[in-house]
Amino acid sequence: MRQYTAKDIEQFLNTYSEYISHVVVAHTYFRPFNKQQQQIDKMAEQAKKDCKHALNCFYKLLYPNATNKPVRKPELYKPLTFVTIENAKENLSREQTIHFNIAFGNLPKILNTDEIETLFKHAWTNMAKQSTDVKAYDVNEYPSENNTWNGYSLKEAQQQRSKAWRIEGIWDVSNCWIPHAAHNAD
Repeated sequence: MRQYTAKDIEQFLNTYSEYISHVVVAHTYFRPFNKQQQQIDKMAEQAKKDCKHALNCFYKLLYPNATNKPVRKPELYKPLTFVTIENAKENLSREQTIHFNIAFGNLPKILNTDEIETLFKHAWTNMAKQSTDVKAYDVNEYPSENNTWNGYSLKEAQQQRSKAWRIEGIWDVSNCWIPHAAHNAD
């Protein structure tokens, strides 16, 4: 059986990159400092559940007059979403947190980056009870030493190959969504 690499994931994500307009970096309260990997895996699992809850809340906040749109017709109203999780590993830095890199596409065009950040921060902080350390960017303005968001969000898998294909790897597939019917919808 072939084991995927960060390059494989990046190539897959690149097929949707034209639809991605914004990215969010959302830190959790979970700090892997001085923890065993088994404890960190439990923190990461809870973080993924919190991320799922925050995303579902965020999707509903996008349509204040019809909050059920993303639930009733997700193929049209639930945004394109790619999620990676970082720092779910043993480390020696007390400041580092487990955090998510989230790429969004097909968001309502009426929203600007600041509004997207405000809505996601509300879902992340108030509804999922996570950290206030949330930042949204226009995908073309993300400050990265790598050339692309996809490359940046996969850096742990580039550094450690098994992070690309392991279940507890960096790609949080269960929180991703590809709405093929909505690619040209507003």
